[in-house]
Amino acid sequence: MADLTQSRLADVFRIARASRYSAPENGGDALPIVYGDLTVPARTKAGVYTLPQIDTGGAGTWCVAGHAIAGSVSLFDTDGLIAPGDYTLNLANDFQGKGIIATAAFSAAPNGSVAAVCKGKKNAAGALIENPFYIVEDLMKNLWGFTDQDMDLQALSRVAQGAADAGYLAAGGIENDRAPADVLTDLLGDFLGGFEVDALGRLRLALAGQEAGAIHPVKALPAAEAESVEIETSRDSVINQVPALYAKDYRDGRHISHEDGEGTKEAASQALYGVRLPESGRLDFDWVRTAAVARAVQARIIERFAAPARVVIYRDGTFRGLEAEPDDYVVFSIPWMRTAELEPLINQIGQVTEASPDLRSQSVEYRIRDTGFYLTKANLLDGSQTLGGGWLFGATRELEPVA
Repeated sequence: MADLTQSRLADVFRIARASRYSAPENGGDALPIVYGDLTVPARTKAGVYTLPQIDTGGAGTWCVAGHAIAGSVSLFDTDGLIAPGDYTLNLANDFQGKGIIATAAFSAAPNGSVAAVCKGKKNAAGALIENPFYIVEDLMKNLWGFTDQDMDLQALSRVAQGAADAGYLAAGGIENDRAPADVLTDLLGDFLGGFEVDALGRLRLALAGQEAGAIHPVKALPAAEAESVEIETSRDSVINQVPALYAKDYRDGRHISHEDGEGTKEAASQALYGVRLPESGRLDFDWVRTAAVARAVQARIIERFAAPARVVIYRDGTFRGLEAEPDDYVVFSIPWMRTAELEPLINQIGQVTEASPDLRSQSVEYRIRDTGFYLTKANLLDGSQTLGGGWLFGATRELEPVA
C-alpha cells in the first residue's frame, strides 16, 4: 500500500536555494521551477520572472531554472532585452557538480537584476510539459519525491487525455516554498480540476465534466421508509458568462489581457435563468497563458452550468447505514416532487456530493445532485426496465412501489 498521507501533501516543500553554490549574490534566493511556454502571448516581457544570481565571479552567472528546460530563452535587465552575445546559455548544466539546472553566464555584466522569459521543463521524450495533469505528475515524482504507487495512474491517464481534448495548456512557475496541496489547488483549480487521496493513500486527480467511470447506481434510497425525511431543494448557481483574465505577468504580478466571455455564453440558458458572473467579476487564471485556453476553460464552465441541476438534501436516521459516499450515484424517488416538465421524481439517478453524519441525532445528511438523466416511471430498478441508451441497472434493494 502506498504511504501517501494528508500530512505529506500539507508539508511545505523547500525549493532548492542559491546557497548550495559557492559564491551566490543572495543565498536565500530560490531556484525557479518553470513549466509550459511562458513566451506566449507574443509580447515584450510576457511571463517574465526574476532570476537568482548563483555565482558572482567574473560578470556573474544566473540560474534560469532549477532544472533543464526546452529552449527559447530571452533575458532582460534594467535596460531591456539583453543581447544574446553578452552571455552563454546552457539549458542543461551540472553547475559546480550540484545537479543539472539551466544557467546564463555573462561576459558583460548586466545592468541591475536579470529576468527571463522561456519555455520550461521537458519530459523524457524532450517535449514541453504543458498538460496541467502531466505537470502534476512531474511535480509529484521529480520534485516532491512521490512514486507511481502514490498516484492513481488510471485516473491520471484519463484526466490528462480529457485536458488534451479540451485544449488545456498550462504555463507558470513556482518561485517560493509551498505545500504540495497548495500548488495542486492553484494549478488544477484553474483548469476545473481537483484531487483527493483515496482509500489506498494514492493521489487521485479529477476533471470537471469527466466522470471516473460508468454510472452504476448499485445503491438505492428507499421511498416508503422516509416519511419523516427532512428535504430541502435548491438550484445550483448559474454562470452563463465568464470574463477571464489570462496570461499572468509574473514580473509585475498582474494579468495582462482580458477575455469577456462573449464567445462562450449560452443564450438559451440566459433566457431561462438569467446571467450571473463570478463574485469577483472575473476569473484569474494564473496558469492559463493564451486566449484560446481561457476560452476553452470558459466553454467548459458554461457547458457544466448551462442547465442548473437540482440539489436534494436528505436528513433521516433510516439512511445512517447506507454506504453512499461523495461521487457515488444513487437512485431516489420523491413522487411529490416534480421536474420542470411536471414529471414526478421517481427512480431518479443522482450524484452524492456530500455525506455528513450527525452522531447526536444518529442521522445522516446526504446532499444529492439531480443529474437530470434517466427519469423513469418504473416502480422497480430490478433490471426489468431499460434506462437511457439501453443500459440495464440492478439495485441491491428494491424501491417501494409508487402509485
